[in-house]
Amino acid sequence: MPKFFSNFPKTPQGLFSQIREAAKHSARFLVKLTIEAIKGLGAVKHSRPHHALKIFKGLTRKDLLTLTGFVLLIAFGSILVRASGRIPDGQPDFGGEYTEGLVGQPQFLNPVLSAASGVDSDITRIIYAQLLKFDKDLKLIPDLAENLPTISADQKTYTIKLKPNLKWQDGRAILSDDVVYTVQTIQNSAFESPLRANFSRVKIEKVDDLTINFVLREVSASFIINLTLAPLPRHMWENLPPTNFRLTDLNLKPIGSGPFVVRELKKTSDGTVKSITLKANDNYYAGRPFLDRIIFKFYLDYDGLINAYQSKEIQGIGYLPFDKKMFVESSDRLNQHRINIPQYQAVFFNLSKNSVLIDKAVRQGLWLATNRQTVIDEVYGGFARAASGPILEGNLGYNPQVAERTHTDLNEAAAILDKAGWVLDPETGVRAKSVSGGKKPLEFTLATNNFVLNVKTAQILQKQWEQLGVNVRLTIVSANELEQQYIRPRNFDALLFSENTGADPDPFAFWHSSQSRDPGLNLSGFSNAEVDRLLTTARQTFDTNVRDQNYKQFQMIVTDSIPAIFLDSAVFVYNLPKKLQGVEFSTIIAPSERFWNIHQWYIETR
Repeated sequence: MPKFFSNFPKTPQGLFSQIREAAKHSARFLVKLTIEAIKGLGAVKHSRPHHALKIFKGLTRKDLLTLTGFVLLIAFGSILVRASGRIPDGQPDFGGEYTEGLVGQPQFLNPVLSAASGVDSDITRIIYAQLLKFDKDLKLIPDLAENLPTISADQKTYTIKLKPNLKWQDGRAILSDDVVYTVQTIQNSAFESPLRANFSRVKIEKVDDLTINFVLREVSASFIINLTLAPLPRHMWENLPPTNFRLTDLNLKPIGSGPFVVRELKKTSDGTVKSITLKANDNYYAGRPFLDRIIFKFYLDYDGLINAYQSKEIQGIGYLPFDKKMFVESSDRLNQHRINIPQYQAVFFNLSKNSVLIDKAVRQGLWLATNRQTVIDEVYGGFARAASGPILEGNLGYNPQVAERTHTDLNEAAAILDKAGWVLDPETGVRAKSVSGGKKPLEFTLATNNFVLNVKTAQILQKQWEQLGVNVRLTIVSANELEQQYIRPRNFDALLFSENTGADPDPFAFWHSSQSRDPGLNLSGFSNAEVDRLLTTARQTFDTNVRDQNYKQFQMIVTDSIPAIFLDSAVFVYNLPKKLQGVEFSTIIAPSERFWNIHQWYIETR
């Protein structure tokens, strides 16, 4: 028997059973089709199923027989198609809503500013489309762009052509002027964009209404990653000066280009945002999303988030694990995804500020006294990997020798400090070194933000280093204060912070000496001529073998110099209801990228 007929009913009873089932679905489809046709003709302003039934009652006997035959024809055809295996049962349909909880407050639903906040990044990713985006395999694919960029022969000019007929959510055309405006805004230091370093040595040119050139001063193999940029609508933003850019209502009620539109914003009497409701964007270039609505609800802390989840106030939560109670056990109603992220947590030493930490012996002692596994077990509940260097395992240029050399030995640490003159004072329990005019205690301040992950890690490190005779003072501030008052002016002794290396492991922005000042991300102020040469050469070639060797050498130099102590790389845990389908990811470059294909998520089926 041909394979086509393998699923065909074997008995008359089976055939009529399938006809009845298919007819039921076909009739439902016909009702929907009729309603949409009537709406399109303007015959009924607000049609409902009972309106369609009234219409059917007005049909003649001949009309009803014709429609019945049409339904039976569709039903029988449905059986044949399903028997062929070409269209499975449970195809995605429109409808349904999904509710997710987030810790924190939305402030800048604006791609020029949102990168500094996890909450802002999450929602902005859904409201705005990008020039390019990453798929589930971390491959770059076109989003607003028609194709991947063409690259000039000298590898310095990237040309992007937008898809034709793109629309903003207010119906206006998306054009190259919008992209040019967005990049120039990012480049203007007065707007304080966290993306400024990505475009600091780039000139942007409008070619025509749909085409843009990005012209680089020098070759950069990793530059293409920056074209995951989401443009702003120039007509909404261009008249705002930098002083008002962060204050405008557009930051919470934006006009974007993505699959969902802000429909409603609910606040308490004191101005705290309780929830944001997004509705499907009918102008979205890839077609209307399947879900009707997405609702984000906001909580002050993770206890509130977990309580809301357990009481079914929200359907989904995503987080970096830091407590075993955060792992809601898998059940019939949820799928738990554990997703890799190219991000490491580290302690960065300010090599230009604190004279204690300038001493390499001190950094060696702290490095040897750091037990990473304790942090992984007690902070992440075991769901993290140890990080030993600036390039994570699995990435281009990863050097396994760095991990092999990484170990914990308190006795070895003490011996190094003793030899360097940092002697333990039995009365204070703190080491000190004799200098002109007295003794200098071995003490410094460790700054971090108030995210519980970082607070717990800082407290563990404080205890571990105290065992070595080091006095560590903790400075815990908000994420915004840490960025503005400590990171940007490099006003810290040591900094506990996480850096996301992105899809391309190019460490230039994090470790080249030219990036030591804001907006660069060389937080330690590390400077090494050989490292500068290796990183510059690597980013100016598309030869992966050269890049791989250069990055391996770079890691050995960093390991020997100890400008930072690398701690761990966590997974992102995402709990979703089982009824929510179409979700695809394994590794994402940032938590917000879990929404890369949200327009294909669905609950309803047909």
